[in-house]
Amino acid sequence: MPESKPSPFLLTAALLWVFGFLLFFYWQNLDNNSSVSRGTLWVGVVGNLPTLLNPFDISHPSVDHVDAGWHLLPQRWPFLQAAGILLLAAWCIGALITRPLLPAGVSRTERFVLQSGVGLSAQSAWTLFCGAGSWLTPVSVLAPGVICLVGLLVAFALYGRLTANSAVSGARTESDSLPVRFWCLAIFAASPFVILIMLNGMTPPYDFDVREYHLQGPKEWFLAGRISFLGHNVYTSFPFLSEMLSLSAMVVTGDWNDGALAGKELLATFQLLTTLAVFATARRWFGTSSGLIASIIYLSVPWTYRISLTAYAEGAATFYLISTLMCATIVKTSDGHIRTRRSVLLTGLLAGSAMAAKYPGVLSVVIPVGFLLIWSFRRDPRKMLTLSGIYAAGVLITVGPWLIRNLHDTGNPVYPLVYSIFGADDWSPEMDAKWERAHSSSDHTLIGMLSHLRSVLVGSDWTSGLLFGLAVPSILLLRYKSQIRWLWFMVLWMLVTWWGLTHRIDRFWIPILPAVAVLAGATWTLFSTRLWRIPLLTAIISGTLFNLQLWRTELPGYQAGLVDLPTMRTLPIRRDFQYLNRHLSADDRILMIGEAEVFDLQIPHAYNTVFDESLFEQWTADPTDDRQWSARRRSKSAADIRAELHKRGITHVYVNWLEILRYRQPGSYTYTDYVTPARLRQLVDAKVLSAPKSLLPNRKWDDRSESDRNIIAGWPGYKDLLTDPLYDGKRRWHPIRLYRVK
Repeated sequence: MPESKPSPFLLTAALLWVFGFLLFFYWQNLDNNSSVSRGTLWVGVVGNLPTLLNPFDISHPSVDHVDAGWHLLPQRWPFLQAAGILLLAAWCIGALITRPLLPAGVSRTERFVLQSGVGLSAQSAWTLFCGAGSWLTPVSVLAPGVICLVGLLVAFALYGRLTANSAVSGARTESDSLPVRFWCLAIFAASPFVILIMLNGMTPPYDFDVREYHLQGPKEWFLAGRISFLGHNVYTSFPFLSEMLSLSAMVVTGDWNDGALAGKELLATFQLLTTLAVFATARRWFGTSSGLIASIIYLSVPWTYRISLTAYAEGAATFYLISTLMCATIVKTSDGHIRTRRSVLLTGLLAGSAMAAKYPGVLSVVIPVGFLLIWSFRRDPRKMLTLSGIYAAGVLITVGPWLIRNLHDTGNPVYPLVYSIFGADDWSPEMDAKWERAHSSSDHTLIGMLSHLRSVLVGSDWTSGLLFGLAVPSILLLRYKSQIRWLWFMVLWMLVTWWGLTHRIDRFWIPILPAVAVLAGATWTLFSTRLWRIPLLTAIISGTLFNLQLWRTELPGYQAGLVDLPTMRTLPIRRDFQYLNRHLSADDRILMIGEAEVFDLQIPHAYNTVFDESLFEQWTADPTDDRQWSARRRSKSAADIRAELHKRGITHVYVNWLEILRYRQPGSYTYTDYVTPARLRQLVDAKVLSAPKSLLPNRKWDDRSESDRNIIAGWPGYKDLLTDPLYDGKRRWHPIRLYRVK
């Protein structure tokens, strides 16, 4: 702040906010685990302080009594190697592409971030191209990286450097020459988080969405040897920047299961790249100390770890938001019209990559960053129009392959979105209405907005009190720092669009976290007095220790750490799938009804997601009866159904009534009423199917809630799922059943 002496009033107000917010934050119970209070976690911090730096000492019931230790690290080497090869290949591609685009004045960290971001996006698009041409081999997938590596070595031989030199410049509020002890302290603070991310990035997949499509789609394409339209899994038509990297890993390792772990490790590096981008951005604008603080704050956020444990697309989306914003600010300092145009093109490439990672990237990155660029050059209309076109071209270069793919497959470049405008060959008005109901919110009340805002600020299980606790005081810099205004614009834009235009899944707002972390780092520069910085540093250290303790619990998710990997790979596999994998063979093929989380199945199968047409209904319903999704729709004759199943190679039919019940809950996605216990019973009576076998122990019928029992009682033939009372006088029901096709 441009004043020689800090205002006592402002200093007091800032300190009251920071510690008042943190006190309120740590007083809360967690939203998703309401029985857990943050106060209990603080007890763990105090009681386990000596063990906090032990990367495999985690409190997770699944790893009790299982061998763990550094001697098991060699189990991870193949996955680390595959991920490292792909990361090197991507960096080589990015280094060559960005060589003519990087403006003078970028730091080494900024250059590495931009090169890696562009390279990973290019590697992903190249894998899509290879898959579309049925060239999914290690040689073809790695070819661009090898070629670019040769090009870089030639450049080194000719010019004595691998990439163009760039002198470090940019607005700084302090000298870069911090004492070595500060750098050592920062590295020491970051080390346990980096170790945990790298070790647990190889955690076997356990999340529903990941096993339904993030990894299931690449698995299907790997097994098929090509990328094709999967009409039974609408999610695989999303832009798949992250998922193509997982497919690359499957190709390099030669195995879909091993490739999934290598791919998850590769995706986990997005969190480390995001940390570097946060550091570089805060350092350029507010100084090295702010950069170190911002990067530690972001790195320690439990969301950072949770995304690393899964294979969500939010990891890439988060990285491309902050790297695009970083590049956009570099544009403002570029000298010369040609350099500015190249920087804008680079910004467009990164913004398009955000949309290539996830459709909402058009809202969270492409539109707001485009607006910020237009606003920056508003005084020169001709230049503004030229740069807008260049920015749009960069966006289309990186997101274009995904739009072209969907246009070819369905006639809709953003399938399944905007059906009312583009239509789609594999979609219908009824399916679109179902999709819209599930992916939007009808609650737009003020009370609802405040409730969701509270969740973002303090309620989420995986947020950090250091984010908004330290970011809000940066508002005092709004008058003096245009960068602060940019960042707050991005944060508010993201929150408004998340709340107003999505179905408000909590992980959808996490791409704003790097921007909030940069704001938190900027708060360090508010006052230079010890009365400000010592309390602030105390809050940062204690908050970082708290986050580390939370990371080590089961709250972020399933963690492999340095536990015996073969054991950890079997634990997430459900018992019914373990049975199928043991007792069926590659000659069998299962029709999955109500089940789409099929990644762990090692035998051939046919399935559909809840938003796609039911394969069971398509194959067995009378085509002359147009009562789609109705329990009253007629079936084909038994002979026709038997012939259809044999034609499809179906040897078994699996029904998950638990999933069907979940989808038929009020306010849920809904599931076709055509699938009923009575219809399966008819196929058994007609000797199309054998008598069913239960794959899970019978569940007590009375243990279901009254609402669940009422829903099930509305299914024709529901009593076929029930058994007579046993020794305890209570009825049971069979939630998962397997039928053999006769």
